[in-house]
Order: sequence, then C-alpha cells, then structure tokens
Amino acid sequence: MAGQAVAEGVNVRAMVGGMLGWMVDVFDLTLVLFIASVLGMYFFPPTSLVARLLFVFASYSLTLLARPLGGIIFGHIADRIGRRLTMMVTLIGLGISSALTGALPTYQQIGLMATALFVLLRLLVGVFVGGEVSGSHLVAIESSSPRYRGLVSGVIESGYYWGYALAAFTFASLRDYFGTKAFVAYGWRYAFLVGFAVAVIGVLLRLTVDEPSIYRELKRAGKVSKAPVIEFFSRGYRDALIALLLLAGIFWVAYATLGFLPTYLGTFLRIPLSTVFWGLTYASLIGGVITIIGGVLSNVTKRKYAFLYYSLIGIILAYPLTAILRSSFLTLVVSAGILTSVIGTGGVMLAYLAELFPTRFRGSAIGFLWNMASIGATAALLTAPFWLRLGLVVGYSVMLIVGFVIAIIGTVITRDNTGIELRKLDEVS
Repeated sequence: MAGQAVAEGVNVRAMVGGMLGWMVDVFDLTLVLFIASVLGMYFFPPTSLVARLLFVFASYSLTLLARPLGGIIFGHIADRIGRRLTMMVTLIGLGISSALTGALPTYQQIGLMATALFVLLRLLVGVFVGGEVSGSHLVAIESSSPRYRGLVSGVIESGYYWGYALAAFTFASLRDYFGTKAFVAYGWRYAFLVGFAVAVIGVLLRLTVDEPSIYRELKRAGKVSKAPVIEFFSRGYRDALIALLLLAGIFWVAYATLGFLPTYLGTFLRIPLSTVFWGLTYASLIGGVITIIGGVLSNVTKRKYAFLYYSLIGIILAYPLTAILRSSFLTLVVSAGILTSVIGTGGVMLAYLAELFPTRFRGSAIGFLWNMASIGATAALLTAPFWLRLGLVVGYSVMLIVGFVIAIIGTVITRDNTGIELRKLDEVS
C-alpha cells in the first residue's frame, strides 16, 4: 500500500505513532502529579499546602472524568468519518493543551482567570486523551495482520511506560539541573515542552499513515454506522459489560502501582524522593518491555488465557515483590518494574478489545470501555489508606491481589477471538 510503512504485516508507522501518542498522554498526566505542589502554588488561591494539592488533584480528577466524553466524541468521529482524522486531531490537541499548561500566566498575575484556564486545559487534555485510543490505536491494529496483532497491541501500550519514564526522568533531570529554587520558580515550565516535542514527532509520523483498508471498504460499501454509539450500546452491551469488568481489574492494579507507588515508596516506606523517581524511571523501562512481551505471547496462549495466566502470576508475586521494594536500589527497580507492568496484561488489552467488536462501532466501543474502566479503577487510589491498615507490606499486596481477582472474574466469563480476521466480525454483524 502506498504511503504505508508495512513490514511483514505490521503497519510500523501507525504502531510507532500510536505508541508516541500514548507517551504524550501518560507524560502529561504523570507530570501533573509529580509537580502538583508547584502547580497548586501558581494556579490556585493562596491557602494551605494541603488545600492547594487537593485543588490540583481535583483538576486531575476532572481530566480523568473528561476521558469517557472524549472516547464517545472521537469514537463517533472515528466510526463515522475516519480513524486517520481522529488520530491527527487528538494528538495535535493533546500536544497543544499540554504545552499551553507550561505557558500559562499565574494566579499572582491574573487571579482566578489563571485557575479557570488551568482547569479548562486539564479538561481538554482529558477529552483528547480519551479519543486517542479510538484513532491511532485502531489504525495500527486494523492495518496489521492477525499474527502480529499481539505485538502491535504490546508496542502501543508500552508507550504508557515510556511516557511515565520520560516524566520521571524529565522531573528529576530538570530539578537537578536548575536546582530546587529555580525549578520551582520557572524550570517546571520547560517540562511541558518535552511532551510537546514528542507530540510533534508523533504528528509528523502519523501524516504518512493511511486509513485502514478495512474501514475504507466499509465506507465504500455505504455500511458506516449512522449512530455508532447507540449501535454499540444496543448490540454489544454483553461483551461490553464483561470487558469493562476485566479492564477495571487491570486498571485497578495499574493505578495501585503507577499511580500510587510513588506515594507508597516516599511517604509510607520513607525512601528518599530522588531514589524513588530515579528508581521508577528505570522500573518503567522494565515495565514497557514486559508489556510488549505480554502482547506477543498472547498470540500464542490466546488473549483469554494470557489474562488468566498473567493475573495468577501477579497474585503469586504480589507479596514477595512488595516485601523487597526497600531492600536495595536494584530490588526497588526490578520489583517496581514487574509490579508496574501489571505482569504484561496491558499489552493484551487493545488486541482483545479490537477482536470483540465490528468495524462499524469498534472506535466507539473501545473509546468508551477503555476510559470508563480507567475511571472506575481509581477506586484503588481512593481506598489505598484502607488497605494499608492491614500493614504496609500485607496491605499493599492485598490491594494488588484484589485487582487481579477482578480481572480473573472478567477473564473467566469473556469470550476469546484471538487472531480472528476482523472482516468476519463485520460479516456477522
């Protein structure tokens, strides 16, 4: 196909473009948490440090809540107009919104207008992030052959870890380079430019990617759904509910590790902040590799059994990996790397979802399910103090196990379409 970087059944440019989009997404969301105290000082009314942090976390929550809206809006566009348009708009919007966050005037300069602009940009980030999975992710999956679908799924989702590592590396590097005082004064603004640079590279790469042939065929045949969201809810609700349960379990573990682990290590285990961030930078690299491996192996084991095996391994390893987190820097990196990878389950999710729904409403289905499961799993963060009452090691281990058990329940009752030719799903529908 002209204009395509297809190698042995893999649309390489679409795959890498999807991975870079995920990098920008996670980079921005993670960076906001890393510099929450700085953002609270500059964009919210002067009050206590705790109150300012709560304001920032509330804005972060708004970003998460806006994601399903983005999934529905851009899922509709992806199904009605095209995946290519969707993936261009979402990454451009995400890159600009993130960069503008670093350029905003402060509360000290324009008062509550700074607060309003900060919250607005956080909402826009949530909308664009919510639409990413309906665009670039689908283009890569639908443009690649079934035998490489697990690989494509794993590589795209590994972007989550590269983004997390980039955020931790950027934060630690800029703080060390500028020094704490200068970083707080102005150095933090440069961090958002890093995410913008990655977005620019991703956009340039996506410009060379065509619409998937399976979607072009659907459009030529006049079979594009007029109301894909409604069709999804009316025809795919059973698979949707089961997938929602399965994904919620995986996201639960993801939030308990990638989201809560910095706090757990620094606040509860009292590991120095510099050690925590450099350790998580290296750990994220391990997590990314495991995610790719998890996706690849799911083509062999089948998606359903990959979820099952990986979750059982997660339950077995939860306690010993948690117990050695503070033994040494090396054990911290290795243990955190395995834990944050969610034992490779993330590398299976995209392929699994794509194989459940027909092309007519696949964008709407994945956009909605991915983002709704993500919101529901924030319960892991909200209930973290409760679990830790059982003990720092035991409590944290139990919190992880709960997520894996939820995933297993969803896995047992879901159906498996590993390697199915996506056109067959369209014929059935």
